[in-house]
Amino acid sequence: MLKKNWFYIALIIIYLLFLGKDFLFKLPKVNIDNLPAIKENFYEAEYEKLTKQLDLKINKYELLYSKIVYRDIYEFYDNITILKGKNAELKPGNIIINNEGLIGVINKTYENYSTVNLLTNKDTNISVKINNSYGILRSSNNKLYVENIKLLDEIGENDKVYTSGLTSTPENILVGTVKNIKKDNLELEYIIEITPIVNFHNLNYVGVVK
Repeated sequence: MLKKNWFYIALIIIYLLFLGKDFLFKLPKVNIDNLPAIKENFYEAEYEKLTKQLDLKINKYELLYSKIVYRDIYEFYDNITILKGKNAELKPGNIIINNEGLIGVINKTYENYSTVNLLTNKDTNISVKINNSYGILRSSNNKLYVENIKLLDEIGENDKVYTSGLTSTPENILVGTVKNIKKDNLELEYIIEITPIVNFHNLNYVGVVK
């Protein structure tokens, strides 16, 4: 009989502990109704950070925030897939950025997602500028180069590389810095190796400039 009484007492204690768990452990209460607002505020903060750091004018370019949902390990430097597509009115040619600088360009759009060619993709062909000189950004063996800049132009190591704005790509988005400068075989133009500003090994969220 005594054992049975202790069993009931133990059950009562466990029940009381269960009822008072929030007070005892000070567990925060999460209001499910507030989750969309929290998510929206997070996105708005990211929008603001991107536009401030990259000096983009929101009244001219619409910036849409998205998450990277897929990246093939065998095509690590070629492309990524983001969780926005035709449903968000994205189109091939929209550029992709983060708070550091230019990441790539949308290649194909589907209903709910898009594939993005990274700058290190072999098909990269973007108009850029270094100081007052204009050239074409290309990629070879996962490295970035700027071509079509004449030898008479003044280019130095660590000079910054920006999008030129001569095409549909917005102007003054940071691409990287000059790492190495050499002449082409005909000694008519520079072949300029670029260190990208973006860390392509650490990509999670991106902004789409529409």
